[in-house]
Amino acid sequence: MKKHKILTIAGLIISILLLYFSLKDIKFNEIIDILKKTDLKFIFITVLFIFLAVTLSAFKWSRIAGNNVRLQDTFIALIIGLFVNNVLPARIGEIVKGYVLSKKTGISFTFSLSTVLIDRFFDLAGLLLIVFIFFPKQSLPPMVSQGLFILVILLIACMLTLIIISREKFTGAAVNMLGKIKKPFLLRIAHRLIEVGENIRRINSPLNIIIYVAISFLQWLCMSAALYFTTLTLNVSVKFIYIPFISALLNMGLTIPSSPGYVGVYQFLLVYILSIFNVPKQEGFAVSIMFHASWYIPYNILGFIFLLKEHIKIKDMQELDEKST
Repeated sequence: MKKHKILTIAGLIISILLLYFSLKDIKFNEIIDILKKTDLKFIFITVLFIFLAVTLSAFKWSRIAGNNVRLQDTFIALIIGLFVNNVLPARIGEIVKGYVLSKKTGISFTFSLSTVLIDRFFDLAGLLLIVFIFFPKQSLPPMVSQGLFILVILLIACMLTLIIISREKFTGAAVNMLGKIKKPFLLRIAHRLIEVGENIRRINSPLNIIIYVAISFLQWLCMSAALYFTTLTLNVSVKFIYIPFISALLNMGLTIPSSPGYVGVYQFLLVYILSIFNVPKQEGFAVSIMFHASWYIPYNILGFIFLLKEHIKIKDMQELDEKST
């Protein structure tokens, strides 16, 4: 069985199980009662902050890509990638983002994909900065503390990896070694190492790194504000000082395999994390549904429009993913 099929089946099973646990012991009438109290004036503010976050993310990526890449190009590529992750299994959105940017700007696909990988690293750095600044004073469940510890170790490992790859001697030796084996997939890895190394050396200055981490921090702070206004929409009481931490844990947790659009996983994570801050389960589930829909629907509508406008076929992107793995 192919890797993508295994991931798809595993994701579906995990999503169904976590959705079940999210809904366990919740009565349907309780959700309806909460939704009846919805204050619609805050929904537009929620969507506004979500698109501000996406715009900041696209701006950061355009700076990382360099080569006079425009914000418009990275914004379209980013939205299409998010749309694909929402509707297709195996989460090929990152590869799609690289493909669309390459198609729009004329830069090589391997170079474009390397900028996607570096951009994701700064996204993780921004999330961990949010966690550090907004870390709550109250004690956390052992599972959450252990997960945060693993993520910090992961970030350090990523930083060390990027530093090593940025050294020309390392990339040269690695490429020569992989080239001698003469396997197609190893040659693809070699090309990516070269591109990633060149990109890191190009942006490798303390000022650039501070700027990218700061943009990522603001990006996730905007998503936190969107989550806060979602709680106001549903009249769910959570102090704003906790919201960035909740939002960061939520986004870190979405690395768990799931069905397209993170259905099930999104609900379970948000219900569980909100419960740490004394939000009842039925209220947490209502927030998860509302917040999920507030970005899922706009991303899909806009992503589908951009997909048609750019004349990109989903079948071509799936074939591209098979070739690149």
